[in-house]
Amino acid sequence: MPIYSRPHRLDSFISTAAVALLGLSLAACQTPPAEHGEGGAKADAGVGKAPEGEKKGPTPEEIEAKKKAAAEAQAKAEAAKGCCKFCFAGTPCGDECLPEGKTCDEPEGEGCACSSDERPTRTFEEGWLPRPNSGILGPDVFSFNKAQGDPIDGPFTLEMAFEGDETLADKGKGTLTATFQTSMGDIECELYEDKAPLTVANFVGLARGKRPYLDPKNRKSDEWVTGNYYDNTIFHRVISKFMIQGGDPSASGRGTPGYFIPDEFHPSLRHSGPGILSMANRNPYDRVTQKPIYDEKTGLTVGNTGSAQFFITVRKTEALNDRHTVFGRCDTKVPTAISEVRTQSRPIPDKPFEDVTIKTISFTRK
Repeated sequence: MPIYSRPHRLDSFISTAAVALLGLSLAACQTPPAEHGEGGAKADAGVGKAPEGEKKGPTPEEIEAKKKAAAEAQAKAEAAKGCCKFCFAGTPCGDECLPEGKTCDEPEGEGCACSSDERPTRTFEEGWLPRPNSGILGPDVFSFNKAQGDPIDGPFTLEMAFEGDETLADKGKGTLTATFQTSMGDIECELYEDKAPLTVANFVGLARGKRPYLDPKNRKSDEWVTGNYYDNTIFHRVISKFMIQGGDPSASGRGTPGYFIPDEFHPSLRHSGPGILSMANRNPYDRVTQKPIYDEKTGLTVGNTGSAQFFITVRKTEALNDRHTVFGRCDTKVPTAISEVRTQSRPIPDKPFEDVTIKTISFTRK
C-alpha cells in the first residue's frame, strides 16, 4: 500500500500516491478505475476484427465509454490533488465536510475534507478503555469522553480555561506563563497556547478549577466535580537524568480525570533538551523503532490517551517526539534538583521516599 507522510495535527493525511494511472487506487475522492477488457490493446483502439470462435473485443460504444470514464477519472485526479483520504467532524476544515476538489481556507486545516469519504465518529460504551498498547484516533476523543459522562460537549477551549480572568484571556498582555509552587522551590514555565491550544486549555482549566473531572481518589464515584486539580499533589515518578512526572491526585501513577484529550504534535515542538513540559499518556508505540503507530486507513496516529499527568524533562529525550505532546518549556534548576532525590523501587517504582509537593499552580502573562 502507499506510504503516507506523517500528519502533524488532527487533520486527515494527504495521499502521496500517484493518481493518474488507471490501475492505481485514486486516493480519497475518486472511485477506482474500471479494468481493461479481454480484447487487448488493438481492441481498445478499435483495430481489427476478432476471428470467428474467439470472444469479441469491446464495441465502439464501449471503447468510447471507457475513454470518457478515463477522462473523467483524470479530471477528478487533478481536482483531488491534496485531497484528504477521510473527512472527520471538526477537522480539518471545521465542522463541515467540503465537496470534492474544494480546499479549506483555514490556516490550521489546509487541504480538503471530502464529503463522499466522510468517516462516521466511533461510538463507545461507558467504562470502556483502550487495550494495552492501543489507543483511539483524535477525531474520536470527544465521542469517548461523552460516553463516560463528560459534561463538556466537545473540546475544552482556552476561553473556558481563562474564564473569570480578563488578563489571561488577553493575549496582548504577554506570554502565558505557569508557576509551579513546589516544596523544593518554584518552577516557571512558558505555555505554548498557539501550537498546543487544547493541551494548554486542559492544563490551565484543571489547575484553575474550570475543567470538570472524575475524582481519581474516589474511583467508585460517577460525579463530575471541579476544583484545583493539581493542588497538593506530588511528583510521583522521578527518574534521574530523565524527567519528573506529576499530575495524579491519587499519587499512584494510575489516576485520571475520566477523559482523554487529543494529541497535538507540532513539528517545531520537540523534546530537545531539559525543561520540556510534556503530557504523559499510555499511547502505543513501535518497540523496535520507538516511533508512533499509525492507523492504516486514515494515516492518523493511534493514541490520544493523555488527560492530566505531565512531566518535565531534565535532558534531551528525542525518542519521545510525536509520542507525547509538548506544551511548554520550564526553567531547569528546580526540576533538575527534584530529579536527583532518592526514590524507591517498590511498591511504586521511582516514587521519592520523601514527597515533593506541588502546592499550587498559578498563571499570568509576562
